[in-house]
Amino acid sequence: MALATPLLQDGIPSPSLPTKSVAIPWDWVYGLRDQARQRQCTLVGLLRSDPLPAPDGDWQVYTRLDLVATPEVGRLTSVLFAENTRTGALQVLYQAAASVYAPAEPLDFAMILPLAWQDHTLLAREYEGWFQTDLSWDRAVIWPLPVSSTGIPPVQIWDSPPALGYAELLGWDPQAQERVLFAVADSLGDLPRLVSVGSDQQILLRATAVTLSPTPSSLEGWQGAMPADEEPLCHQDRFGLEY
Repeated sequence: MALATPLLQDGIPSPSLPTKSVAIPWDWVYGLRDQARQRQCTLVGLLRSDPLPAPDGDWQVYTRLDLVATPEVGRLTSVLFAENTRTGALQVLYQAAASVYAPAEPLDFAMILPLAWQDHTLLAREYEGWFQTDLSWDRAVIWPLPVSSTGIPPVQIWDSPPALGYAELLGWDPQAQERVLFAVADSLGDLPRLVSVGSDQQILLRATAVTLSPTPSSLEGWQGAMPADEEPLCHQDRFGLEY
């Protein structure tokens, strides 16, 4: 997740912004893909994010990244889980595996990244695109905590505002309850503007230009399925991946 710093416009103070970023383990992704090319077989990698506890203490959420890498291509998908800390029950909340806009070509990666709680509501970032390109899309995934034992509430999807070149979910809007911030631009060469979106899809302009620092790449906050010094198993099966 990129960090946004708003530029001053006509002497107007810059708005407050979410400060916590989520590291994306790109080095792990590209490292496994490099291993698959070197070993000439299919490798499978799993990572789980550290739990993000809910304010009520009864629930925590985390995401699991599933990466399949062949010598030619790779595909990363992910699943968002909610765990009841009292009973140990595990619920699948959302699976990021398909394109937001259903392009003709399958996407290389689809991540669901839990960002933060606001009162009893979770905000997660759905982030999808192609490896080693600037082509990606974001949506906001909202999940309210269960209020009774009758069932698990479904997630809500808030689309980004229309933008031709760029749209990135940054976090909750500190200036308004139940709204989120996107950085959007009509060209990849433009500084994106900062906009606020709610469930009604009404768009509020927060800043006309923001600068975005690169998304951090780190394994901090992630747990592997196997020891770091252990090589993943070689598979001859391509698990449905074609090139």
